[in-house]
Amino acid sequence: MNRSVYRWGAVATAAGVALGLGVTAAPALAAPADEDYKVLVVGKTLGFRHSHIDDTTNALIKLGQENGFTVDVWDPAIGRSPGQPELSMTTTPFTSTADLEEYATIVFASPVDGTNSQNPTSPRLLDDTELAAFQGYIRGGGGYVGLHAATDAMHAVPWYSELTGGGARFRSHPAQQQATMRVENPGHPSTTMLPAEWSRYDEWYNFTTNPREDVHVLITLDETTYSPGNGAMGADHPLAWCQNFEGGRSWYEGAGHVDSAWTDPIFLEHILRGLEWTAGLVSGGGDCVTFPEVDGVLASAAGEESAKAEVQGHLAAAKAADAADTHADAITALLLAQRSAASLENDALDAKIADLIEWQRGLTADGPTDADGVPIDVSIVDAPGALALTVADFGDAVRLNQEAGFTDRWRFTAGLPTVKVSDSRNATQAGDSGWAASGQSSAFTSGDSTLGAENLGWAPNLLTAREGVAAGPQVATATDGGTGLAVASLLASATPEGRRGVTDVNAWLYLDAPLGTAEGDYSARLTLSLFPTD
Repeated sequence: MNRSVYRWGAVATAAGVALGLGVTAAPALAAPADEDYKVLVVGKTLGFRHSHIDDTTNALIKLGQENGFTVDVWDPAIGRSPGQPELSMTTTPFTSTADLEEYATIVFASPVDGTNSQNPTSPRLLDDTELAAFQGYIRGGGGYVGLHAATDAMHAVPWYSELTGGGARFRSHPAQQQATMRVENPGHPSTTMLPAEWSRYDEWYNFTTNPREDVHVLITLDETTYSPGNGAMGADHPLAWCQNFEGGRSWYEGAGHVDSAWTDPIFLEHILRGLEWTAGLVSGGGDCVTFPEVDGVLASAAGEESAKAEVQGHLAAAKAADAADTHADAITALLLAQRSAASLENDALDAKIADLIEWQRGLTADGPTDADGVPIDVSIVDAPGALALTVADFGDAVRLNQEAGFTDRWRFTAGLPTVKVSDSRNATQAGDSGWAASGQSSAFTSGDSTLGAENLGWAPNLLTAREGVAAGPQVATATDGGTGLAVASLLASATPEGRRGVTDVNAWLYLDAPLGTAEGDYSARLTLSLFPTD
């Protein structure tokens, strides 16, 4: 849908850029690969031992062989817990934060330690030294995957319960039985393969508290489809969730007690993508953003308190609309929040609000999908594997404002919304290739009048700087002697060594309209493309 965009004449008006389409390449289970990164699996127990721990460990080792990661196992035989000494490291890997940094993520596979009494003197899974190393790892950007009874460990360590999920700890469970899970966020990489209603036989946990206020819920349990027993949580029973926690990433799945889960291809892909998300290799569905998380970013942002209060009001309205399942209203409020936040010039806040918008857009087909501005298409040229480009807040309107001081042209400027490049290809799939993202614009047209795409330029900017990843060069408009975006222009690129993970990039757009340009409503199309590079 194209509506009024630019109007030139004696009086120039504010203009907008709207994103009409965002496309993410569908992830697929990867082919055999070389060893790309390392994962630590913790199966150590001090009390009851789940039989699935062995199956989980073997399944993760096989997934690693097929998807480009190796697995170290920490599962010593202690006391009456048999452990897996034939696979286990001989000494604790939790010696220091620096030692843990070799792992892209750490999986806690039901490491029950018998601390339910919350007696702080009871032996626990990690002692003080090990816990400090783990905390430093998470705060330094590490990943955590909690499986099933990961919520039944270190009950006397509040920090661990917050990492696992908003303070929620295992409370009780009824007999194993069939139940229906409902996918709450179908856009996250770990849920895209799941049916909206997922019926499974498992052991269903009740938790000491509902974690929803502090985590991003992915899956809930429908208690009307089974007998939840003592400790039932009621109509809102989260089962799987994720969060950005103290600089790291946390993902939890409460199912997986039954051994058969670890040979189920759908369940395994669900686990794999959750693992990859914590390792920073895949992105989508809002990246586990929460409203409290964005509130925290806003609170720490610099700027006028009145402007911050305006943004906070819109965020509160969006949160209330989300709680009421009126996601179209949430999107509207978030678009207003994003527009208000522009004056604060805080990239972290802009990116988090964009994540909220992406999340809410995935929950409804309704709501604002276009606005006055330039529709942006996204095209993907994909190598085998999961190489994806997405515009995080597609559908939003970014305001273009006229700049004063240009006597030889009309100039309008705005920021291109956040673009995410996600590369989880393993070594076999990628070979010696990196990637490059580029953009090219069509001409701006209005009736019989045309303004060439060479009048649209940009200055790319990396939001997540990483070694081996670089922003493209500034592209000058025709008015300044350049070609503008009439030809494909580099937005960002990565070397083979720096390609993996998620890269956030945007660009400062500027449009130069020659004086005397015919008055009218102009529209164009900017196409973003992603290519593997040799």
